[in-house]
Amino acid sequence: MYALTADTAHIEEEGVYDARLIEFDGFESVTFFEPGIDYQRQQGAPSVMEFVGNLESAARLDHLFTAPMGWLLLSRRMVRVLEAVGPFHHRLIPTVIYSERISHLVRKGYPRRRTWHSVTDPALKNEDFVILQLLERTDCLDRERTLVKGVPFHQCGEEFLAQEDAEPLVLRPPPGGFPPVFSVPELLYYCYTEEARQACEQAGLKGLWWRPQP
Repeated sequence: MYALTADTAHIEEEGVYDARLIEFDGFESVTFFEPGIDYQRQQGAPSVMEFVGNLESAARLDHLFTAPMGWLLLSRRMVRVLEAVGPFHHRLIPTVIYSERISHLVRKGYPRRRTWHSVTDPALKNEDFVILQLLERTDCLDRERTLVKGVPFHQCGEEFLAQEDAEPLVLRPPPGGFPPVFSVPELLYYCYTEEARQACEQAGLKGLWWRPQP
């Protein structure tokens, strides 16, 4: 199994991101991680998430490094690759990334919010990315064999695990096997199968840093 993060090898300065969210009221509570929450209908998130970013990076990458929220911002092409591996229940939240050249036109004020400026020039925006939200969880963690600092998970006092917190991380395959990308109730990140990783690599997807889970 793998965790996935954006490959930041192309970013040479601290504090630089491929895309920054144009914030909206209540954005801090919008994670797109809880499968039972429709964040747009229930928490007032916009119908389209808007960013300002580097369109050159967006044109050649399939996973972007974003701030301030750690949303899973993937290319539509990558989603199609994952869907071809196998079915998984999910929602795609549309996004638009505006060129940094017009940052001063699309967001103003303090805190910075979206202006009414309409961007019609396709050269100044990218709409090829979506936020992936899984809509179900796979209850598969082996709480006895998964160890945290040598202690079984069910005895370690932790409720959730971040990447590489467990050594080893042991998952029990569900009937029919794992979907290509899945959410485990106790993990603070999504998991990807070896088949999903291979499919992404064979498709030539860029900007993906696969982290094997021990």
